[in-house]
Amino acid sequence: MVMFKKIKTFEVAFSEPDKVYSSGDKVAGRVVVEVAEVTRVTRVRVLACGVAKVLWIKGPQQCKQEMEYLRYEDVLTLDDHPADADGSVILRPGNTYEYKFGFELPQGPLGTTFKGKYGCVDYWVKAFLDRPSFPTQDIKKRFEVMDQIDVNTPDLMSPVAAKKEKKVSCMFIPDGHVSVSARIDRKGFCEGDDICINADFENTCSRIVMPKAAIVAKHTYLANGQTKVFSQKLSCVRGNHIVSGMSESWRGKTLRVKKIKPSILGCNILRVEYFLQVRGLKRQPTPIFLVLGFC
Repeated sequence: MVMFKKIKTFEVAFSEPDKVYSSGDKVAGRVVVEVAEVTRVTRVRVLACGVAKVLWIKGPQQCKQEMEYLRYEDVLTLDDHPADADGSVILRPGNTYEYKFGFELPQGPLGTTFKGKYGCVDYWVKAFLDRPSFPTQDIKKRFEVMDQIDVNTPDLMSPVAAKKEKKVSCMFIPDGHVSVSARIDRKGFCEGDDICINADFENTCSRIVMPKAAIVAKHTYLANGQTKVFSQKLSCVRGNHIVSGMSESWRGKTLRVKKIKPSILGCNILRVEYFLQVRGLKRQPTPIFLVLGFC
């Protein structure tokens, strides 16, 4: 575009471009500017934001909510480069100008970078280039944040167990029952860990039981007093068919935790949780939900 012809390069570069940041970390970088002609720059500004956003449509209503984790603003200067009385500087072609910036992420829980069906948690740095008689030019670059969860806390190291029985009927006539009991030794897991499952399945009905366990992600979005839930099966393991009058036991059956984002539990408008779902009957499920914390 003609209005921007004097700007050859305008970009945001992080000092550690591949780093995944956590609360309290310093985010540092520079805004790089190169010009094709002699150019006066009034100022260069940066805005850093971290925001959780939720949005979905329910009939005529738009359910929308935002929560801010981070907001940082600054006006940048050039080292060893004289400025005029009004603070503006003259940039000349053939030189690379670097405006340095740096800020610390807030202490305490931060939402992990996330993109879901009805919401996201996003972090970015946006730079603004102001010049006389020209519209403000801007550029945005994202960075990733991960909220660290200590899976070695007593709560996440404690076992979880559950049991459920379902009576089955056929044409309103009782047809026995299916029972499922399951136990895992802890609730906290990391990517690459194996979940060791102990479970017992019993079938006294005339139907065939297909025992299986699955890791399920549950995303909960909250806005305008409304709630939207999205669930997704991530991985599963199956056992053998159990015919009427038979049972099956799992002792140490494993299910690996594949690539997964940490749970998001401290956000008022968006939650990401993971469950181990153990079930028996196929068409009339008898599920047991065991809550797992992931890091």
